[in-house]
Amino acid sequence: MRKNESFYRHLLQECQSADLQRRLAGLDGLGKDEYLDLVEGQFLLDRLSSTSNAQEQMAIVRLMCQIKEPLPIDALMAILEDWETSTVFLRMEVAHVLAVVKAEEALDLLLRVLLDPEEHPWLRETLTGDLAIWGERISEDLVLTLLADPEPAVCTAALEVLRERPSQTIPLEMVLPYLQREEKYIREAAIKTLMAAEQRVPIDPILLALHDPEPEVRAAASHACMSLVEWFPDQIPLELLLQSLHDEYAAVREDVLDAFGKIPLRVPVEPVIAALTDSVSYVRCAAVETLGLMGERVPLSVYPVLQKLSGSDDSAHVRQRATRTLLLLHGLTPAPLTLPIIDIY
Repeated sequence: MRKNESFYRHLLQECQSADLQRRLAGLDGLGKDEYLDLVEGQFLLDRLSSTSNAQEQMAIVRLMCQIKEPLPIDALMAILEDWETSTVFLRMEVAHVLAVVKAEEALDLLLRVLLDPEEHPWLRETLTGDLAIWGERISEDLVLTLLADPEPAVCTAALEVLRERPSQTIPLEMVLPYLQREEKYIREAAIKTLMAAEQRVPIDPILLALHDPEPEVRAAASHACMSLVEWFPDQIPLELLLQSLHDEYAAVREDVLDAFGKIPLRVPVEPVIAALTDSVSYVRCAAVETLGLMGERVPLSVYPVLQKLSGSDDSAHVRQRATRTLLLLHGLTPAPLTLPIIDIY
């Protein structure tokens, strides 16, 4: 008997408890590496059939993605087909399992459900997003068909699938019109997909998106600028980026400062210094780090400001980065960053 087999049997019993929390704890225990080669697919299917609790169903089907034993594919396909008694959330999870394990016998069914306009859009969105798992088994024509789907969520997922393709194969002319879509999340996804084309990306549409009315779209564009200034250092107008330093959305301001850190010899020092007083800690962090890359261009009058930040800023991240920047400006090599802290202000 393997040393962990006794506790494994205990976990199986817990999964069949009358108490939901004990069942969830048992499923969580089965997800540990030492038990994944013991769990049988039929056992999980039996547990799935015995519960209507959405949280438990999710835990079971996600465990199905991890186990080593074969899964009862036919039974899972039956759940996916059952739109009358299976919830859309369960069908979404089951569809994802079938994709993750690359169940070839289920592929035709997955595609049939995906292309059915009467199916729930959330299910179709999940199925579309999982197409990337199948790689070359999915034709480009199918992805482009989904890109033109009238359901916005499916269209967005198709853009994400294109993003996973080799950069040289992304059809830029097919993606560009989606920057004009009414739905902000489609415009955001289109920017990210264009950026996946790397040096083939058209610059102007990305820069134009810095003025989009939606902050999430502007943030996607500003994040893209961190790569653009590296790929096309002499083609990015600094005026546009400097304007975005005053964006009301903090993520945009942070990204622009990070982009400036990629080209520290080209950007003016003064706007970066001004960002040291930003109300958001991670923007101040970005400003401090960019100053550290500007070296001798940083005036001596800024040193006391950095010293004050290193000792009294509300954020531990800012304090640590200010200390590192002071060391860099004095020609010293700071230790690696170690603070596992997330500032939320």
